[in-house]
Amino acid sequence: MAAEQGARPQVGPRIRIAAVSLGPSLVLDGMLAASVLAASAAAWEQGRRSGRPIWKLAAVGALTPWVFRLFLRARMMRLGATRQEELQSLPGDELLPHRGTSELTHGLTLRARPEDVWPWLAQIGAGERGGFYSYDWLERLAGAPVRSVERILPEYQQPKVGELITPDGEWRVLRVEPGRAFVFGNQDFVWAFVVQPLDEAKTRLLVRVRTSPKQAGPIVSNLILLPHLIMQWKMMKGMRRRIERAARQREAGGAEGTVMARPASEQPPAPGV
Repeated sequence: MAAEQGARPQVGPRIRIAAVSLGPSLVLDGMLAASVLAASAAAWEQGRRSGRPIWKLAAVGALTPWVFRLFLRARMMRLGATRQEELQSLPGDELLPHRGTSELTHGLTLRARPEDVWPWLAQIGAGERGGFYSYDWLERLAGAPVRSVERILPEYQQPKVGELITPDGEWRVLRVEPGRAFVFGNQDFVWAFVVQPLDEAKTRLLVRVRTSPKQAGPIVSNLILLPHLIMQWKMMKGMRRRIERAARQREAGGAEGTVMARPASEQPPAPGV
């Protein structure tokens, strides 16, 4: 009997992960559904009681989710990236080449050299790795043991294809081009970070996500898109802050203090913490 109880799946963590991952998009989808009713009610009442400000506000609120879907969604799918960058072939595209693949591309210009950028890409990951440079508290709320570091970890500067990115084995390193591209994911999800030099002091960072048709259906895409957009853009800004700070320290000629072991304060939390 005790063995049967020990084998029961942990429902609580699964509910928590689903709430963190899908909650924001469920709220947006709820607003979309409610907007139809609200717009209808507003039009009905406006016919009976024209001039009431409350109905104008209701109409605006009803239209807001549709504005996101119809006008903002496409722009957010290539946030910070040019049209040319969106169409550009990047390392990792070949891993999910089939028709029906969903794709988003984001771009950010960094005031740093490519060699300043690469070390921060090479150590991305959960557990003992360097973190995702995003909202760690949300990652941990979803059950991921993540604590983003503020320094370069020398033990993770030589990533190899097949290495785990997450302790649960969900994501692995899929492709490595030292100094240029770091790609990880699984058979249905590819996350590529590509470094492109602009000049001696600036670098372009392109981040592309591709999902298989199985994962890119309308329901799954709508549920996952909003949380991922928020987390990824925060991640890119977190990387920029760390990379540009280290580059400034290097240019100042002082002790950089970025390549060192992880202090106790940055040790990854235990799973579920």
